[in-house]
Amino acid sequence: MTQFIKPAIGVIALAILAVLIFNVVQTKQGLPDQTFTDLDGKTHSFEDFKGKPLLVIFWATDCPACVQELPELKAVYKEYAPKGLGVVSIALAHDKPEHLLAMRLEKQIPYLISWDKTGKLADAFNNVRVTPTHFLYSADGDVVMRKIGSVSKEMLSEKLSSMGL
Repeated sequence: MTQFIKPAIGVIALAILAVLIFNVVQTKQGLPDQTFTDLDGKTHSFEDFKGKPLLVIFWATDCPACVQELPELKAVYKEYAPKGLGVVSIALAHDKPEHLLAMRLEKQIPYLISWDKTGKLADAFNNVRVTPTHFLYSADGDVVMRKIGSVSKEMLSEKLSSMGL
Protein backbone atom coordinates (compact mmCIF):
# COMPACT_ATOMS: atom_id res chain seq x y z
CA MET A 1 0.00 0.00 0.00
CA THR A 2 2.82 2.44 0.90
CA GLN A 3 4.36 1.91 -2.54
CA PHE A 4 1.24 3.51 -4.08
CA ILE A 5 0.76 6.34 -1.58
CA LYS A 6 4.04 8.19 -2.23
CA PRO A 7 3.61 8.28 -6.04
CA ALA A 8 -0.05 9.25 -5.63
CA ILE A 9 0.89 12.14 -3.32
CA GLY A 10 3.49 13.25 -5.84
CA VAL A 11 0.95 13.22 -8.69
CA ILE A 12 -1.59 15.13 -6.59
CA ALA A 13 1.03 17.72 -5.61
CA LEU A 14 1.97 18.22 -9.28
CA ALA A 15 -1.69 18.58 -10.24
CA ILE A 16 -2.25 21.20 -7.53
CA LEU A 17 0.86 23.08 -8.64
CA ALA A 18 -0.32 23.01 -12.27
CA VAL A 19 -3.72 24.42 -11.30
CA LEU A 20 -2.09 27.19 -9.24
CA ILE A 21 0.24 28.14 -12.08
CA PHE A 22 -2.67 28.14 -14.56
CA ASN A 23 -4.68 30.45 -12.30
CA VAL A 24 -1.77 32.86 -11.87
CA VAL A 25 -1.16 32.95 -15.63
CA GLN A 26 -4.89 33.54 -16.25
CA THR A 27 -4.95 36.38 -13.73
CA LYS A 28 -1.83 38.03 -15.14
CA GLN A 29 -3.11 38.00 -18.70
CA GLY A 30 -3.52 41.56 -19.82
CA LEU A 31 -6.09 43.19 -21.99
CA PRO A 32 -5.75 41.92 -25.58
CA ASP A 33 -4.45 44.37 -28.16
CA GLN A 34 -7.46 44.15 -30.46
CA THR A 35 -9.70 46.50 -32.37
CA PHE A 36 -13.43 46.05 -32.75
CA THR A 37 -16.36 47.74 -34.43
CA ASP A 38 -19.46 48.70 -32.49
CA LEU A 39 -23.03 48.38 -33.79
CA ASP A 40 -22.89 51.95 -35.09
CA GLY A 41 -19.87 51.16 -37.28
CA LYS A 42 -17.31 52.99 -35.14
CA THR A 43 -13.93 51.32 -34.67
CA HIS A 44 -12.48 51.05 -31.19
CA SER A 45 -9.38 49.54 -29.66
CA PHE A 46 -9.01 48.04 -26.22
CA GLU A 47 -5.97 50.32 -25.99
CA ASP A 48 -8.49 53.20 -25.81
CA PHE A 49 -9.44 51.95 -22.33
CA LYS A 50 -5.93 51.89 -20.89
CA GLY A 51 -5.83 53.89 -17.69
CA LYS A 52 -9.48 53.08 -16.92
CA PRO A 53 -11.09 50.00 -15.44
CA LEU A 54 -12.97 48.00 -18.06
CA LEU A 55 -15.72 45.42 -17.93
CA VAL A 56 -15.92 43.15 -21.00
CA ILE A 57 -18.99 40.96 -21.36
CA PHE A 58 -19.33 38.12 -23.87
CA TRP A 59 -23.01 37.46 -24.45
CA ALA A 60 -25.71 36.46 -26.93
CA THR A 61 -29.27 37.62 -27.55
CA ASP A 62 -30.47 34.00 -27.29
CA CYS A 63 -28.81 33.47 -23.89
CA PRO A 64 -31.44 33.65 -21.10
CA ALA A 65 -28.86 34.42 -18.40
CA CYS A 66 -27.40 37.21 -20.55
CA VAL A 67 -30.79 38.85 -21.00
CA GLN A 68 -31.66 38.36 -17.33
CA GLU A 69 -28.52 40.15 -16.11
CA LEU A 70 -28.99 43.22 -18.35
CA PRO A 71 -30.70 45.32 -15.63
CA GLU A 72 -27.77 44.58 -13.29
CA LEU A 73 -25.21 45.58 -15.95
CA LYS A 74 -27.15 48.71 -16.84
CA ALA A 75 -27.22 49.70 -13.16
CA VAL A 76 -23.45 49.14 -12.88
CA TYR A 77 -22.89 51.22 -16.01
CA LYS A 78 -25.13 54.03 -14.73
CA GLU A 79 -23.30 54.21 -11.41
CA TYR A 80 -19.70 53.56 -12.44
CA ALA A 81 -19.30 54.92 -15.99
CA PRO A 82 -19.26 58.51 -14.64
CA LYS A 83 -16.44 57.36 -12.32
CA GLY A 84 -14.37 56.05 -15.24
CA LEU A 85 -15.54 52.47 -15.86
CA GLY A 86 -15.65 51.40 -19.48
CA VAL A 87 -18.09 48.68 -20.51
CA VAL A 88 -17.91 46.70 -23.74
CA SER A 89 -20.25 43.86 -24.59
CA ILE A 90 -19.27 41.43 -27.32
CA ALA A 91 -21.86 39.21 -28.96
CA LEU A 92 -20.55 35.86 -30.14
CA ALA A 93 -20.34 35.02 -33.84
CA HIS A 94 -23.55 32.99 -33.98
CA ASP A 95 -25.64 36.06 -33.14
CA LYS A 96 -27.09 38.35 -35.81
CA PRO A 97 -26.59 42.13 -36.07
CA GLU A 98 -30.33 42.72 -36.49
CA HIS A 99 -30.99 40.85 -33.23
CA LEU A 100 -28.34 42.90 -31.47
CA LEU A 101 -29.77 46.17 -32.72
CA ALA A 102 -33.29 45.13 -31.69
CA MET A 103 -32.08 44.05 -28.23
CA ARG A 104 -30.16 47.30 -27.74
CA LEU A 105 -33.29 49.29 -28.57
CA GLU A 106 -35.73 47.12 -26.62
CA LYS A 107 -33.58 46.86 -23.47
CA GLN A 108 -32.05 50.35 -23.84
CA ILE A 109 -28.48 49.08 -23.47
CA PRO A 110 -26.32 52.18 -22.89
CA TYR A 111 -22.81 50.73 -23.29
CA LEU A 112 -20.81 49.67 -26.35
CA ILE A 113 -21.97 46.56 -28.18
CA SER A 114 -19.82 44.75 -30.70
CA TRP A 115 -20.52 41.68 -32.82
CA ASP A 116 -17.63 39.20 -32.99
CA LYS A 117 -18.49 38.06 -36.52
CA THR A 118 -15.24 36.13 -37.05
CA GLY A 119 -14.62 34.93 -33.50
CA LYS A 120 -11.28 36.77 -33.26
CA LEU A 121 -12.26 38.59 -30.07
CA ALA A 122 -13.46 35.41 -28.36
CA ASP A 123 -10.14 33.82 -29.31
CA ALA A 124 -8.17 36.81 -28.00
CA PHE A 125 -9.89 36.44 -24.62
CA ASN A 126 -8.76 32.84 -24.09
CA ASN A 127 -11.18 31.20 -26.49
CA VAL A 128 -14.49 32.28 -24.91
CA ARG A 129 -17.29 29.90 -25.90
CA VAL A 130 -19.78 30.24 -23.02
CA THR A 131 -22.15 33.12 -22.39
CA PRO A 132 -22.21 35.13 -20.35
CA THR A 133 -18.50 35.43 -19.64
CA HIS A 134 -17.19 38.56 -17.92
CA PHE A 135 -13.73 40.05 -17.62
CA LEU A 136 -13.03 42.94 -15.28
CA TYR A 137 -9.74 44.73 -15.92
CA SER A 138 -7.91 47.19 -13.71
CA ALA A 139 -6.81 50.57 -15.01
CA ASP A 140 -3.42 48.92 -15.63
CA GLY A 141 -5.03 46.36 -17.94
CA ASP A 142 -4.69 43.38 -15.57
CA VAL A 143 -7.50 40.87 -15.08
CA VAL A 144 -9.18 41.46 -11.73
CA MET A 145 -12.05 39.04 -12.34
CA ARG A 146 -13.04 36.40 -14.86
CA LYS A 147 -16.56 35.09 -14.29
CA ILE A 148 -18.52 32.59 -16.34
CA GLY A 149 -22.23 32.91 -15.62
CA SER A 150 -24.40 35.76 -14.43
CA VAL A 151 -23.15 38.63 -12.34
CA SER A 152 -25.01 40.95 -10.02
CA LYS A 153 -24.59 44.65 -9.39
CA GLU A 154 -23.64 43.79 -5.81
CA MET A 155 -20.84 41.46 -6.94
CA LEU A 156 -19.45 43.97 -9.42
CA SER A 157 -19.80 46.86 -6.97
CA GLU A 158 -17.66 44.97 -4.45
CA LYS A 159 -14.93 44.42 -7.05
CA LEU A 160 -15.11 48.00 -8.31
CA SER A 161 -15.02 49.41 -4.77
CA SER A 162 -11.91 47.35 -4.02
CA MET A 163 -10.40 48.94 -7.14
CA GLY A 164 -11.06 52.44 -5.79
CA LEU A 165 -14.20 53.32 -7.73
